[in-house]
Amino acid sequence: MKSKVESQQEESNTDNDFSEMSDTQVRRRGPPKKPITKNKLPNLERNVPIIIKNNNFVIRTIWTIVMILGFMAVLWAGHIYIIGLVLLVNIGIFKEILGLKRNYEKEVNVKYSPIINWYFFGIATFFCYGKLLQSKLSEYAFRMHILSYILNYHNIITFMLWVAGFLMFTLSLKKGYYRYQFRMFGWTHITLILVVAQSSVMIMNIFEGIVWFILPCSLVITNDIFAYIFGVSFGKTPLIELSPKKTWEGFIGGCFSTLIASFCFAYFLQGSQYLTCPQHQLPFSPFASLTCEIPSVFITSQRQLPFSILGIDLIYFSDFQIHAMVFSLFTSLVSPFGGFFASGFKRGIKIKDFGDTIPGHGGITDRMDCQILTGMFSYLYLHQIVLPKAVTLGTVLGYVSQLSNYDQQELFEQLKQTLQIDQ
Repeated sequence: MKSKVESQQEESNTDNDFSEMSDTQVRRRGPPKKPITKNKLPNLERNVPIIIKNNNFVIRTIWTIVMILGFMAVLWAGHIYIIGLVLLVNIGIFKEILGLKRNYEKEVNVKYSPIINWYFFGIATFFCYGKLLQSKLSEYAFRMHILSYILNYHNIITFMLWVAGFLMFTLSLKKGYYRYQFRMFGWTHITLILVVAQSSVMIMNIFEGIVWFILPCSLVITNDIFAYIFGVSFGKTPLIELSPKKTWEGFIGGCFSTLIASFCFAYFLQGSQYLTCPQHQLPFSPFASLTCEIPSVFITSQRQLPFSILGIDLIYFSDFQIHAMVFSLFTSLVSPFGGFFASGFKRGIKIKDFGDTIPGHGGITDRMDCQILTGMFSYLYLHQIVLPKAVTLGTVLGYVSQLSNYDQQELFEQLKQTLQIDQ
C-alpha cells in the first residue's frame, strides 16, 4: 500500500501536470477539483479600504469647509483678530515641529526642558511682534508709561529675557542627558528663526491693507488646486524625486492658471475699501467698518498696449493687478518648493504628516509649508517696491515717545508756533 505521503505527492503532481494535458485527456479525466478556501472574507471586509478612503474624503471635505468659513469670519472680524489667527498658527507649527524631536521618556528626568523651549518661543514672539507693532502702539504709549518704557527699551529687554532663558537652560543641564538637551536647544532656535520670525511679518502686510494678506494666501491655494487638476489630467513627466506625484504638466499648468486667476482676483478685491484701506490703529471692536481715500495703487486707469491684440489697443487695469501677477509668479515657481522641502524633511525622518491637528489634513505645518515663504516675499515686495517711502504718523509718534519730557515740551512749543504762523 502507498503511504499517505506518497499519495499526497501524486495528487500534487497530477494537479501540477494538469495544465500541460491536452483537451482529450481533460475530457477523460474530468476537470480539476477546485481548491476549497476556508474562512473566505465577506464582501464587507474586502471593501474596508474603500470605506476608509471614502470616510477620509468626507472628513477632509467637512474640515475644508469649516476652515474656509472660519477664515472668512476672522477676516471680517478685523485686523487684531487676524493677528490672533497668525499667532495661533505660529503656536501650532512650533508645537508640531518641536514634537518631532521630543523624547517624553527622557523629559521625565529633565522636567524643565519643555518649559524652557516654550519660554524661548514667548521671547521670540515678544521681539517680533513688538518690533513690527511698535509704530501702531506708539499712540497708546503716551497714555501708559509702562508701555512707553517697553517700547523705548524693547531690544535690551528682549535680550535680557533671552539671557534669563539661557541661564535657566544651563542650570537645567543634567548628566546623561546633555546631548538630548543641547539638541532640543538648537532645534528650538532653528524653528524660531525659520518659522516664527518669517510668518510673523505677515501682520505688517495686514495693516497695509487686508488685501495684501488675502491675495498671497489665495494664490498659493489656487496654484495648488490647478497644479493638481493639470497633473491628474495630463501629468506624465515627473517633476522632482521628493514628490513622485508632482509632474511638469501640473507645474506649468498651475503656473499659467494662477497667473490668469491673480489678474481676476485683484480686479474684484480692489473694489472693497475694507480690504484695501490701511489701518493705522489697533481697533479691538469686531466687524468694524473701515473707509479711506482709495490708494492710487488700486485705481484703474487706461493703459496703452505695446501692440494690438485682436484690434484692441487700450486696456483698463490697475497697478495692483500687475503686482498680483508678480505674486502669482512667485507662488507658482518658488512657493511649491516650500512644500517639496517639507516633503523631503518628512521622508528624512520617516513620517507622513507633521501632526494630526486638522482631521483629514494632517498638521498645521502641512497646510502652511508654502505660505511661510510667500509671506516673507509679500512683506519685502510690499515694503520695498509697492509702498512709497513716506513717514507715517505712527512712526513720528514712535520717535517722539523716545524723547525726554523736556524735549517733548520743546517740540510741542515749536509745533504750536508753526501752526500759528500757518494760520
